[in-house]
Amino acid sequence: MKVREFFRSRKSFEIIFIVAVIASFFVWLFGIFIEGEGGRQFSIFFLKCNDFFADTTNVVGYSSGRDVYHNTAYLGLQEKAYPPLTYMMMYFFSRLVNMEPYYEADYFLDMYKEPQFLIIYLIYATIGIVMIYELIRTCKNGSNKLKIFTAAAMCVSAPMIFSYERANTIILTLFCIMFFIFYYDSDNRFMKELALIALAIATAFKMTPALLGILLLYNKQWKEAVRTVIYGIIIGIGPFFFFEGGLSNLSQMFNNMKLNVADYKSTSGATLTAAIVSFMGEGAGISDILINVLKWLTYAICLILLVAAPLYENWWERILAVSMVLITAPSHSGHYCIIYVIPAVVAFLNAEQHRLTDWIVEIAFLLIMCDIQSDIGDRFLNYHLAIIIILCVLVVRAFIQIGKRFNRKNVSKDVAEYNKQRLF
Repeated sequence: MKVREFFRSRKSFEIIFIVAVIASFFVWLFGIFIEGEGGRQFSIFFLKCNDFFADTTNVVGYSSGRDVYHNTAYLGLQEKAYPPLTYMMMYFFSRLVNMEPYYEADYFLDMYKEPQFLIIYLIYATIGIVMIYELIRTCKNGSNKLKIFTAAAMCVSAPMIFSYERANTIILTLFCIMFFIFYYDSDNRFMKELALIALAIATAFKMTPALLGILLLYNKQWKEAVRTVIYGIIIGIGPFFFFEGGLSNLSQMFNNMKLNVADYKSTSGATLTAAIVSFMGEGAGISDILINVLKWLTYAICLILLVAAPLYENWWERILAVSMVLITAPSHSGHYCIIYVIPAVVAFLNAEQHRLTDWIVEIAFLLIMCDIQSDIGDRFLNYHLAIIIILCVLVVRAFIQIGKRFNRKNVSKDVAEYNKQRLF
């Protein structure tokens, strides 16, 4: 019985998670030096660093002329689909570099070789990692040592290392998302308001985090939801005035988004379609009919999760359900979007007691977080398997909770009818 209780306790889940992730980091690091330049371990990075820092260098190039939504340089309008806050921030990075040679070459990927640009960006990225470390340490329950090790494990996990190499604003977006999730229902009014602003900022960077506002609706925090929308409009729309054309760029941004979605297939990235296709192998024939079926399956699962989220027994399940919708619902969900699972992992490790079946979820989290690359299961295959596992667990538990709610209603009706008969 004691063994059973131990494996249901928070301590067991924390110990396994921390040891596995940190150990995988050091094994991965050791493997890099053993295998050398062409080694398997470098596949943790996108294209083994052949597209190094592209999510910043390209965006810096697009932003430098302050007419980003009509800029056809390098990869066309489909790549100019971010909200304006991202481009406004990256414009200031363009001030560190002479942009003329890059526009003449119509190529921005080599910009990371500029010492002035690289050092300032590394300072910015390091600050972002430290912010996430401190936020996780603050939000984690338990002793100070436990908080430190958990935060460290998260910061050296595969999604964080991958996102660092991508140089994507998703690290800053993750900080804002996590701040919102852990403080939107805080008793401290100041922290609660900052949480609402954080969600607005996250939405202004990526747009899709707006979905997390549904957590306010679950709690019937109507006033907070309205204020978040107001913050979102101010922070999301304001930066348009920084660029030529001002608000006239809004319609062009949505047009560029349509081009972006059409250009990127749902068979890649962190979508359910990509997860299933990855197990079919590169040589398998993937028909458009199958892709459409998988898309509609994704939408059906996401709808189930959103409906069932308020019914889950544990808070971490609610956070995980909404996070999985955020990750898998968009047809263009980059590999780095799997990082959005981190707040749910922290909430999961905060739970005082677990069911034995929660070990299935723990294994899925480890598949996402562990750094080691192997021939039998690379990073994409690992986290694609994790996506399938997590969605299956959440859907099964959703139907269980919906069934319980339905049964309780039927019992209540029977009791009410019985009491009514007794009265008459």
